[in-house]
Amino acid sequence: MIKKVSLKAGVVAVAAMAGLLVSAPSANAAGNCTHYGEWGYTQLFTDPNYQGDCYEYSSGTYAELPLYVRYKVSSLRSWSGSPLHSVYLYVDTDQVFRAGPNEWWPSLPSWIDDKANWAS
Repeated sequence: MIKKVSLKAGVVAVAAMAGLLVSAPSANAAGNCTHYGEWGYTQLFTDPNYQGDCYEYSSGTYAELPLYVRYKVSSLRSWSGSPLHSVYLYVDTDQVFRAGPNEWWPSLPSWIDDKANWAS
């Protein structure tokens, strides 16, 4: 009787692990971004290490950040199609943070972290 129970428990454990491996999010799903790795897009995240809510926009455009990311940006990724397309985060008109083309910032400096309301 004990052997049958441990065998069933082992089968259940293996099935559960397989389910976890199958349902783990891919890099494309990180932060609900739809243009992961596509040239010409910038992705802003509300949490460090590219986690939390994601806002993405076409590089080279100027945008007021939507409410769900405004004053919450903590990390960013840039896939620039041009060496001229840096990413800029703005705190009103007082401060500007610049990330170069194709730079990834898993955590932003404290003076800009959770403070940006515009991006370009």
